[in-house]
Amino acid sequence: MNARPRVVMSVVILAAALTVAGCSTVPDPPAAVGENYPGTCMPAEFSWPTDFLDALPGESSAVGGTIVGLRLEYVDSEWVWRLRSVDTKEDGFGERVDDPSYGKESIVDVRTMRVIASHETELTEAEQRMLGTSAFAAAQLSGEQWPSPLIIEMARVMEDGTPAWRITTCDTATNAHSVMTVN
Repeated sequence: MNARPRVVMSVVILAAALTVAGCSTVPDPPAAVGENYPGTCMPAEFSWPTDFLDALPGESSAVGGTIVGLRLEYVDSEWVWRLRSVDTKEDGFGERVDDPSYGKESIVDVRTMRVIASHETELTEAEQRMLGTSAFAAAQLSGEQWPSPLIIEMARVMEDGTPAWRITTCDTATNAHSVMTVN
């Protein structure tokens, strides 16, 4: 093998390795909603937890497009939102590739919405089928109100073959969680 192809191959392998290493900065989600909370489900940083859902897709690099999931987490002594969204996949030439399973997952600060980490993710069947209620409309239908109950997770799920929102709220006085489904 000529030295030039080996150098090119080494550069490609190094670039791929660095790309994969860069994607690993998003921590795995806790096994259960509310796991690791420091005794409360209401961060002092909140002004209104889900008021950002309507505007965020057009205003932040945290999401690629439509929001298909969010979860409040306590990671490394910090309150963060784990946001999942639809994203646009592009090929090596910058051309759009139609891939409905292509998404983005970001960890953002709850107060500033600053992106802490972000990576590509594969969307679930329910997340790919955004028929019906938007995240913002589902949050409004959930009964969330200040200061309680607060939404701590919104996840797209399949229910009887139809995509729906599974919403978990937390009573800030008792830390009790309630789960409901909104179509």
